[in-house]
Amino acid sequence: MVYKNRGGESREKTMVAAYALVKKFGAKQSDVATALGCSQATVANWVKEISYEEKIYGLERELSDAQIYIEKLNDDINHNYLEFDDDNDVSY
Repeated sequence: MVYKNRGGESREKTMVAAYALVKKFGAKQSDVATALGCSQATVANWVKEISYEEKIYGLERELSDAQIYIEKLNDDINHNYLEFDDDNDVSY
């Protein structure tokens, strides 16, 4: 079954709209629920889910932006680790 709200939009678009109305425009969850034809609890869950997705996307973007730096640090760590192994004749 494909979710369609009162306006006929997809679940994903409705979730984003609910999130924006509550977080960006300050609408009450109960008012958004009435407008969408769902419960306040559903709106609360959608807002929470989109908030998580927003944080995940932000972290993914930060990791992507830092990729060159991360790779350099990884090279430094591996280089230092290898030097330690060679100097102390320790093998793992």
